[in-house]
Amino acid sequence: MGIPTTAIADNDVGYQYAYQVALDLVPLDFSVTSPDIYTLAIYNLGGSNLLQWQQDQPGQTFFADARLAYGMNNFVAGVISNAGDVSTNESLAVGLGLQNLDLISLQAIKNPYGRQAMAFLQSLGTLWGLT
Repeated sequence: MGIPTTAIADNDVGYQYAYQVALDLVPLDFSVTSPDIYTLAIYNLGGSNLLQWQQDQPGQTFFADARLAYGMNNFVAGVISNAGDVSTNESLAVGLGLQNLDLISLQAIKNPYGRQAMAFLQSLGTLWGLT
């Protein structure tokens, strides 16, 4: 992820917290069917969590800058499917995978690590509601 050691100490509890929440959210059954993809999903979701929650060290702005760059603190209620005004109109086809995202997933897809984790989780199919 390219996080400098000046932004977060190697023993900071933020790492463990982000990792543990990822473990809690990714279905354990995935580890049996596709252990390599399970590992990648855990680490990507953990990285996404870390970017979302970690506070900056005094004098550092790495995490605040990342959240600003990715627009992670911007409220988005869903995916835009149609926009227009008097003279123009645009429409995007919204795939089923995006139509059914919950709030945690909508927040995760705001950064590249969360998007990758959601892509892995959606490959599981509809069994866990991850379409």
